[in-house]
Amino acid sequence: MDKDNISHDLLKIQNNSTIPYDILVMFADDASLLEVYTERYGIKFYQQCIFSLTHMSISEHLSEKMWNQIINNRVELNSILKRDVGLKVAAMDYLENFSEGLYNMTSFEVDNIDNIVDTAIIDKLTSLYVRRIFDVIYEKEFQLFLRNEGSLSLMMIDIDDFKHFNDTYGHQEGDEALRTISKVLLHSIRSYDTACRYGGEELIVIMPQTNIDTAVSIAKRICEKIASTDINGKNITVSIGVSEATKSSDNMVEFLKRTDDALYKAKSQGKNQVVYL
Repeated sequence: MDKDNISHDLLKIQNNSTIPYDILVMFADDASLLEVYTERYGIKFYQQCIFSLTHMSISEHLSEKMWNQIINNRVELNSILKRDVGLKVAAMDYLENFSEGLYNMTSFEVDNIDNIVDTAIIDKLTSLYVRRIFDVIYEKEFQLFLRNEGSLSLMMIDIDDFKHFNDTYGHQEGDEALRTISKVLLHSIRSYDTACRYGGEELIVIMPQTNIDTAVSIAKRICEKIASTDINGKNITVSIGVSEATKSSDNMVEFLKRTDDALYKAKSQGKNQVVYL
């Protein structure tokens, strides 16, 4: 989309104060482009950007400050997670983790802020996506799998004897183990995979365009890497269940359950291993 088209679209939307998301992304990626429009429409244009992104109505000055902080947060998240998290993710994470300033804003929709903060997307401890994001992306990828050619696999990971580890070494060491395992996981999967904290010490990875052989190969590397990783002088292992979706017999619930069953089998067969079903 070129600048003339953006200008045309903005002229059409001045009355309802809603800027299309793809244009907001262009403003986020090109500060000079945003500057053109803030010069044309004034600082109130930041209000319009923030409203379009978050549905929050706040003062002009605070809108500019919030916009810049969201952009900076996106840069930091990209650096931490080694991928582009996107503008929406950066905005939601900012509102969840840096929201103290909300109380100083002159005007906002309280009910909407509650909804926005509820949608925090990055787990603070592991830097993985939270369960809610898994639910959304899993449904999207499964529907894509049903409509298109290709494959889809799931990998479910559970830390072996994690309660004993916490009881023996303390919860701070347990948190460090979770952080370390999550870092290994993020470094081991591909850019188009989605890793989430499924609950407690259980992690899950959505693997689009991935057959069972590839998924198992990646899972085995992760399992071996974690077992050989030093965590403050300690070692810990994981069990991993893997499955590949089938169009003929699977629905979302059955596919997820089959992956969970594979994980349970890995645990019951001695742990520190990969099982696929």
